[in-house]
Amino acid sequence: MEVTIIGAGAIGAITGVQMALAGHTVRFIESNAAHVAAVRAGGLRLAGAVEAVIHPEILLPEEVQGPLHHVLLAVKSRHTEEALAPLAPLLAPDGFVVSMQNGLEERKIARLVGRGRTIGASLTFGGHWKAPGLVVYGGPGTFRIGELDGAITSRLLALRDALVCVQALETTTNIFGYKWGKMALGAAYFATAATDSDVTDLYAEARWRLLLGRVVGEVVMVAEAEGVTVEPFDGFDAGSFGPKGPRNAESAEASWQGQVRYWNRHEGKRTGIWRDLAIHKRRTEVTRLVGEVVEVAESHGLDVPGVRRLVELIHDIEEGRSTQSLYNLLKLEAALG
Repeated sequence: MEVTIIGAGAIGAITGVQMALAGHTVRFIESNAAHVAAVRAGGLRLAGAVEAVIHPEILLPEEVQGPLHHVLLAVKSRHTEEALAPLAPLLAPDGFVVSMQNGLEERKIARLVGRGRTIGASLTFGGHWKAPGLVVYGGPGTFRIGELDGAITSRLLALRDALVCVQALETTTNIFGYKWGKMALGAAYFATAATDSDVTDLYAEARWRLLLGRVVGEVVMVAEAEGVTVEPFDGFDAGSFGPKGPRNAESAEASWQGQVRYWNRHEGKRTGIWRDLAIHKRRTEVTRLVGEVVEVAESHGLDVPGVRRLVELIHDIEEGRSTQSLYNLLKLEAALG
């Protein structure tokens, strides 16, 4: 398959390098000029769980010419519109865009290119951009793709066959169930990133498991108001949690143990969110991810005090009014009563 990947950062590079190694034709569109120059000079290097270097075609956005057929969008959710809008007119009539992103970006993509030319994906493998020309792959996770209407189409099956070289993946008739499930767990990840502790250390404390579970439960409540059945992944079943506590104590505990196994398979024990705040000193995706849950909750008349307070806590860290510490979890506890 010939693919165009918008964004040569962590997810884009992890996907594109492995597709190129498997014989697919891959080109990148990247707005970071230093990254583009480094890749053109010395190739795109993947380190960590996979060690490889490829020498792909890589273009700045203003250098791109159409038509574009198979597009993987791998930019941060806050950059969806600015990255895709200038390129949308170049998308072929039978082309499509796959959101390789967190959140519910498929809705924004559909507004730009049409619902029929949009495909969703939910993935938990990851890594981080380390330097121009270099991306570190943290390790495998789960990977699912699906049409927005739940159909299993020939193009979806062809895409599955092309992407299987990246890691094992499945098609699904309920892509939004996985997207909302990941958003629920993602809210817990934002809460862990508000501290300076390893994720697994926080999971080891019953007090913090209960707190994180209540935040997860608020997101699940909103998803269900949207008519979405949240799906389990990576051993974590967000549907086991409610806004007041576990709906099923045994399933909830199994979910935390599944998360511990997931994190123990990876080199690092802290999220990319934590890295954005602590190392890169840059804004996170909290407004587009957790903040969007607040907006949807309000449209249904639902109260989500934990999620709302979490957004405020992350903004406080981003803007220098607070630092990453366990004290932020105490503030979150207070918001939940």
